[in-house]
Amino acid sequence: MATTEQALNPRLAAILDEVARAVGRHGIKQGEPAGSKAALRITLENDVKRVIQVYWTAFQANIPGESIGLHLEVAEPRVFWAEAYLSPSTVNWVFCFAERPTDGEIQLSYYREYASTSDAIEGFFNLSGWYVLTASDKSWDDVSYSVADELAWGEGQLAKAGTTTSTAVQEALKKSTIMWLRWENEGKTLQSPVWFVYDNKTSKIYVLSGEREQMLPGAGEMREADVILRSKGKDIRIAEIAANVRRISPNDEDWEAVAQKVAEKRLNVPGLPEDLAARWRDTCDLLELTLRT
Repeated sequence: MATTEQALNPRLAAILDEVARAVGRHGIKQGEPAGSKAALRITLENDVKRVIQVYWTAFQANIPGESIGLHLEVAEPRVFWAEAYLSPSTVNWVFCFAERPTDGEIQLSYYREYASTSDAIEGFFNLSGWYVLTASDKSWDDVSYSVADELAWGEGQLAKAGTTTSTAVQEALKKSTIMWLRWENEGKTLQSPVWFVYDNKTSKIYVLSGEREQMLPGAGEMREADVILRSKGKDIRIAEIAANVRRISPNDEDWEAVAQKVAEKRLNVPGLPEDLAARWRDTCDLLELTLRT
Protein backbone atom coordinates (compact mmCIF):
# COMPACT_ATOMS: atom_id res chain seq x y z
CA MET A 1 0.00 0.00 0.00
CA ALA A 2 1.27 3.44 -0.84
CA THR A 3 1.96 5.67 2.09
CA THR A 4 -0.19 8.71 2.70
CA GLU A 5 2.79 11.00 2.13
CA GLN A 6 3.31 9.50 -1.34
CA ALA A 7 -0.38 9.58 -2.25
CA LEU A 8 -1.17 13.08 -1.03
CA ASN A 9 0.20 16.56 -1.03
CA PRO A 10 2.14 16.77 2.28
CA ARG A 11 -0.15 19.54 3.50
CA LEU A 12 -3.20 17.37 2.86
CA ALA A 13 -1.46 14.48 4.60
CA ALA A 14 -0.96 16.70 7.66
CA ILE A 15 -4.69 17.51 7.67
CA LEU A 16 -5.50 13.82 7.43
CA ASP A 17 -3.31 13.14 10.46
CA GLU A 18 -5.21 15.79 12.42
CA VAL A 19 -8.48 14.18 11.41
CA ALA A 20 -7.17 10.80 12.58
CA ARG A 21 -6.31 12.24 15.98
CA ALA A 22 -9.80 13.75 16.26
CA VAL A 23 -11.33 10.37 15.37
CA GLY A 24 -9.28 8.80 18.15
CA ARG A 25 -10.21 11.47 20.72
CA HIS A 26 -13.90 10.80 20.07
CA GLY A 27 -13.53 7.03 20.25
CA ILE A 28 -14.96 6.40 16.77
CA LYS A 29 -14.57 2.86 15.48
CA GLN A 30 -13.73 1.95 11.91
CA GLY A 31 -16.49 0.13 10.04
CA GLU A 32 -18.80 0.12 7.06
CA PRO A 33 -21.67 2.64 6.98
CA ALA A 34 -24.20 -0.14 6.28
CA GLY A 35 -25.72 -1.26 9.55
CA SER A 36 -24.31 1.65 11.57
CA LYS A 37 -26.61 4.03 13.41
CA ALA A 38 -24.42 6.90 12.21
CA ALA A 39 -21.67 7.03 9.59
CA LEU A 40 -18.65 9.29 9.17
CA ARG A 41 -17.08 9.24 5.71
CA ILE A 42 -13.62 10.74 5.17
CA THR A 43 -13.11 11.62 1.52
CA LEU A 44 -10.80 13.35 -0.93
CA GLU A 45 -12.59 16.26 -2.58
CA ASN A 46 -11.67 18.31 -5.63
CA ASP A 47 -12.85 21.81 -6.63
CA VAL A 48 -15.89 21.84 -4.34
CA LYS A 49 -18.64 24.31 -5.17
CA ARG A 50 -21.38 24.11 -2.55
CA VAL A 51 -24.53 26.18 -3.08
CA ILE A 52 -26.24 26.86 0.25
CA GLN A 53 -29.64 28.46 0.86
CA VAL A 54 -29.68 30.72 3.91
CA TYR A 55 -33.26 31.87 4.47
CA TRP A 56 -34.18 33.36 1.08
CA THR A 57 -30.63 34.03 -0.09
CA ALA A 58 -28.31 31.52 -1.71
CA PHE A 59 -24.55 31.71 -1.62
CA GLN A 60 -21.80 29.52 -3.01
CA ALA A 61 -18.90 28.18 -0.95
CA ASN A 62 -15.87 27.51 -3.16
CA ILE A 63 -13.00 25.25 -2.10
CA PRO A 64 -10.63 25.13 -5.07
CA GLY A 65 -8.18 22.29 -5.55
CA GLU A 66 -7.97 19.21 -3.37
CA SER A 67 -9.41 19.13 0.13
CA ILE A 68 -10.34 16.61 2.79
CA GLY A 69 -14.07 16.08 3.21
CA LEU A 70 -15.81 14.95 6.40
CA HIS A 71 -19.42 13.73 6.11
CA LEU A 72 -21.38 12.63 9.17
CA GLU A 73 -24.91 11.32 8.59
CA VAL A 74 -27.78 9.88 10.57
CA ALA A 75 -30.60 8.53 8.40
CA GLU A 76 -33.20 7.40 10.93
CA PRO A 77 -35.67 8.30 12.25
CA ARG A 78 -34.97 11.59 10.48
CA VAL A 79 -32.07 12.72 8.35
CA PHE A 80 -29.35 14.78 10.01
CA TRP A 81 -25.94 15.39 8.53
CA ALA A 82 -22.88 17.60 8.70
CA GLU A 83 -20.07 18.15 6.27
CA ALA A 84 -16.69 19.86 6.40
CA TYR A 85 -14.22 20.78 3.68
CA LEU A 86 -10.65 21.13 4.91
CA SER A 87 -8.25 22.90 2.61
CA PRO A 88 -4.50 23.52 2.97
CA SER A 89 -4.64 26.69 0.90
CA THR A 90 -7.99 28.42 1.34
CA VAL A 91 -10.81 28.81 3.85
CA ASN A 92 -12.49 25.83 5.49
CA TRP A 93 -16.24 25.29 5.76
CA VAL A 94 -18.55 23.36 8.09
CA PHE A 95 -22.27 22.88 7.33
CA CYS A 96 -24.99 21.17 9.37
CA PHE A 97 -28.38 20.13 7.95
CA ALA A 98 -31.58 18.54 9.26
CA GLU A 99 -34.83 17.17 7.87
CA ARG A 100 -37.82 19.23 8.97
CA PRO A 101 -40.31 17.06 10.88
CA THR A 102 -43.28 18.93 9.36
CA ASP A 103 -42.69 18.38 5.65
CA GLY A 104 -39.46 16.39 5.24
CA GLU A 105 -37.64 19.27 3.57
CA ILE A 106 -33.91 19.61 4.26
CA GLN A 107 -32.87 22.84 5.93
CA LEU A 108 -29.57 24.37 6.95
CA SER A 109 -29.14 24.25 10.73
CA TYR A 110 -25.77 25.97 11.03
CA TYR A 111 -22.73 26.90 8.99
CA ARG A 112 -19.38 28.49 9.68
CA GLU A 113 -16.23 29.50 7.83
CA TYR A 114 -12.81 28.87 9.40
CA ALA A 115 -9.42 30.30 8.48
CA SER A 116 -7.57 27.57 10.40
CA THR A 117 -7.83 23.90 9.46
CA SER A 118 -7.31 22.88 13.10
CA ASP A 119 -10.17 25.14 14.19
CA ALA A 120 -12.35 23.72 11.41
CA ILE A 121 -11.71 20.13 12.53
CA GLU A 122 -12.54 21.01 16.12
CA GLY A 123 -15.58 22.95 14.93
CA PHE A 124 -16.83 20.06 12.82
CA PHE A 125 -16.71 17.56 15.67
CA ASN A 126 -18.25 20.01 18.15
CA LEU A 127 -21.01 21.20 15.83
CA SER A 128 -21.87 17.82 14.34
CA GLY A 129 -21.91 16.33 17.82
CA TRP A 130 -24.68 18.76 18.69
CA TYR A 131 -26.60 19.30 15.42
CA VAL A 132 -26.39 15.68 14.20
CA LEU A 133 -25.82 13.28 17.09
CA THR A 134 -27.52 15.00 20.01
CA ALA A 135 -30.37 16.06 17.73
CA SER A 136 -30.98 12.42 16.74
CA ASP A 137 -30.39 11.00 20.24
CA LYS A 138 -27.09 9.41 19.19
CA SER A 139 -23.52 9.60 20.48
CA TRP A 140 -20.04 9.06 19.06
CA ASP A 141 -20.30 5.46 20.27
CA ASP A 142 -22.95 4.93 17.57
CA VAL A 143 -20.68 6.19 14.76
CA SER A 144 -18.55 4.10 12.41
CA TYR A 145 -16.02 5.75 10.13
CA SER A 146 -14.78 4.80 6.68
CA VAL A 147 -12.05 6.33 4.53
CA ALA A 148 -11.89 6.70 0.75
CA ASP A 149 -9.30 4.41 -0.87
CA GLU A 150 -7.49 7.28 -2.57
CA LEU A 151 -6.52 8.71 0.84
CA ALA A 152 -4.40 5.60 1.55
CA TRP A 153 -5.36 5.50 5.22
CA GLY A 154 -2.49 3.42 6.57
CA GLU A 155 -0.84 2.25 9.77
CA GLY A 156 0.12 5.79 10.75
CA GLN A 157 -3.46 7.05 10.65
CA LEU A 158 -4.80 3.89 12.30
CA ALA A 159 -2.39 4.46 15.17
CA LYS A 160 -3.41 8.10 15.53
CA ALA A 161 -7.09 7.07 15.45
CA GLY A 162 -6.52 4.48 18.18
CA THR A 163 -8.75 4.89 21.24
CA THR A 164 -8.04 4.25 24.90
CA THR A 165 -10.78 1.63 25.02
CA SER A 166 -9.33 -0.62 22.32
CA THR A 167 -8.02 -4.01 23.40
CA ALA A 168 -4.60 -3.39 21.87
CA VAL A 169 -4.19 -0.09 23.73
CA GLN A 170 -5.26 -1.59 27.05
CA GLU A 171 -2.88 -4.52 26.58
CA ALA A 172 0.03 -2.21 25.77
CA LEU A 173 -0.64 -0.05 28.83
CA LYS A 174 -0.96 -3.01 31.17
CA LYS A 175 1.89 -5.18 29.89
CA SER A 176 4.50 -2.68 28.70
CA THR A 177 6.80 -0.51 30.77
CA ILE A 178 8.18 1.57 27.88
CA MET A 179 6.28 3.95 25.62
CA TRP A 180 7.24 6.83 23.34
CA LEU A 181 6.41 10.36 24.37
CA ARG A 182 6.32 13.43 22.10
CA TRP A 183 6.13 16.94 23.54
CA GLU A 184 7.10 20.56 22.90
CA ASN A 185 9.91 22.33 24.71
CA GLU A 186 11.27 25.80 23.91
CA GLY A 187 9.75 25.74 20.45
CA LYS A 188 11.12 22.31 19.54
CA THR A 189 9.30 19.00 19.18
CA LEU A 190 10.98 16.28 21.23
CA GLN A 191 10.32 12.55 21.13
CA SER A 192 11.81 9.89 23.37
CA PRO A 193 11.14 6.42 24.78
CA VAL A 194 10.20 6.68 28.46
CA TRP A 195 9.67 4.29 31.32
CA PHE A 196 6.17 4.58 32.79
CA VAL A 197 3.75 3.14 35.32
CA TYR A 198 0.07 2.63 34.45
CA ASP A 199 -2.63 2.65 37.12
CA ASN A 200 -5.41 0.43 35.82
CA LYS A 201 -7.90 1.65 38.44
CA THR A 202 -7.60 5.34 37.60
CA SER A 203 -6.40 5.01 33.96
CA LYS A 204 -3.54 7.38 34.76
CA ILE A 205 0.00 7.10 33.40
CA TYR A 206 2.91 8.20 35.60
CA VAL A 207 6.28 9.27 34.23
CA LEU A 208 9.33 10.29 36.23
CA SER A 209 11.91 12.77 34.96
CA GLY A 210 15.15 13.60 36.73
CA GLU A 211 16.99 10.36 37.11
CA ARG A 212 20.16 9.99 35.11
CA GLU A 213 18.62 7.41 32.79
CA GLN A 214 15.45 9.43 32.12
CA MET A 215 15.78 13.17 31.70
CA LEU A 216 12.92 14.87 29.87
CA PRO A 217 13.76 18.50 28.99
CA GLY A 218 11.03 20.86 30.13
CA ALA A 219 9.19 18.16 32.09
CA GLY A 220 8.14 20.59 34.79
CA GLU A 221 6.40 22.84 32.25
CA MET A 222 4.84 20.04 30.18
CA ARG A 223 1.06 20.38 29.97
CA GLU A 224 0.25 18.16 26.99
CA ALA A 225 1.97 15.41 25.04
CA ASP A 226 1.35 12.59 22.59
CA VAL A 227 1.60 9.03 23.90
CA ILE A 228 2.79 6.53 21.29
CA LEU A 229 2.23 2.88 22.12
CA ARG A 230 3.89 -0.04 20.37
CA SER A 231 3.27 -3.76 20.47
CA LYS A 232 5.53 -5.47 23.02
CA GLY A 233 8.25 -7.40 21.21
CA LYS A 234 7.26 -6.01 17.81
CA ASP A 235 8.04 -2.75 16.09
CA ILE A 236 4.37 -2.07 15.37
CA ARG A 237 2.75 1.19 16.41
CA ILE A 238 -0.60 0.49 18.05
CA ALA A 239 -1.86 3.95 18.85
CA GLU A 240 -0.90 7.60 19.14
CA ILE A 241 -3.09 9.36 21.69
CA ALA A 242 -3.01 12.93 22.94
CA ALA A 243 -2.71 13.34 26.71
CA ASN A 244 -3.08 16.10 29.26
CA VAL A 245 -0.09 16.37 31.59
CA ARG A 246 -0.05 17.45 35.23
CA ARG A 247 3.10 17.86 37.30
CA ILE A 248 2.43 16.43 40.71
CA SER A 249 4.01 18.81 43.19
CA PRO A 250 5.63 17.42 46.37
CA ASN A 251 3.12 19.65 48.18
CA ASP A 252 0.12 17.93 46.56
CA GLU A 253 -1.90 15.53 48.67
CA ASP A 254 -1.41 12.65 46.25
CA TRP A 255 2.34 13.05 45.77
CA GLU A 256 3.37 10.57 48.48
CA ALA A 257 1.01 7.81 47.31
CA VAL A 258 1.92 8.21 43.63
CA ALA A 259 5.66 8.42 44.27
CA GLN A 260 5.45 5.27 46.39
CA LYS A 261 3.53 3.47 43.63
CA VAL A 262 6.08 4.47 41.00
CA ALA A 263 9.02 3.57 43.25
CA GLU A 264 7.62 0.07 43.82
CA LYS A 265 7.63 -0.53 40.06
CA ARG A 266 11.11 0.86 39.45
CA LEU A 267 13.48 -1.96 38.55
CA ASN A 268 17.25 -2.27 38.84
CA VAL A 269 17.59 0.71 41.16
CA PRO A 270 19.20 0.14 44.59
CA GLY A 271 17.32 1.21 47.67
CA LEU A 272 13.92 0.76 49.26
CA PRO A 273 10.84 2.32 47.57
CA GLU A 274 10.41 4.80 50.42
CA ASP A 275 14.04 5.89 50.08
CA LEU A 276 13.61 6.40 46.33
CA ALA A 277 10.46 8.43 46.83
CA ALA A 278 12.18 10.62 49.41
CA ARG A 279 15.07 11.29 47.02
CA TRP A 280 12.74 12.10 44.13
CA ARG A 281 10.95 14.78 46.15
CA ASP A 282 13.83 17.24 45.68
CA THR A 283 15.41 15.99 42.47
CA CYS A 284 12.68 14.83 40.06
CA ASP A 285 9.49 15.85 38.30
CA LEU A 286 6.64 13.39 38.71
CA LEU A 287 4.13 13.65 35.85
CA GLU A 288 0.57 12.37 35.61
CA LEU A 289 -0.75 11.80 32.08
CA THR A 290 -4.46 11.52 31.31
CA LEU A 291 -5.23 10.15 27.86
CA ARG A 292 -7.85 12.08 25.91
CA THR A 293 -10.65 9.80 24.78
